This record gives sequence, C-alpha cells and structure tokens, in this order.
Amino acid sequence: MMQKWRSHWRTLLIGVLCTLILLSVLSLYLQPLFLMTLANQMWSCF
Repeated sequence: MMQKWRSHWRTLLIGVLCTLILLSVLSLYLQPLFLMTLANQMWSCF
C-alpha cells in the first residue's frame, strides 16, 4: 500500500517538474533580447 502512494507521488512530482521546466523555457521566447541573440547565433552558423 505504501509503495503505491510513493509511486503516485513520484509520478506527480516528475510531471510538475517537467511542466515547470517547459514553462521556464517557453518564457524565454517572450524576451526580445533572447530572440535576437538566438537568431544571431543561428545565422552565424551559415
């Protein structure tokens, strides 16, 4: 019984952590300076 709850909490924690990481990465795209830096770095490859 205890292992069932532990597995449930672990799955929930992993889901919350993945969501937070995804939101933090997506929030970078709202910053114009970051977008310009990313575009310049991508363009310099060519």
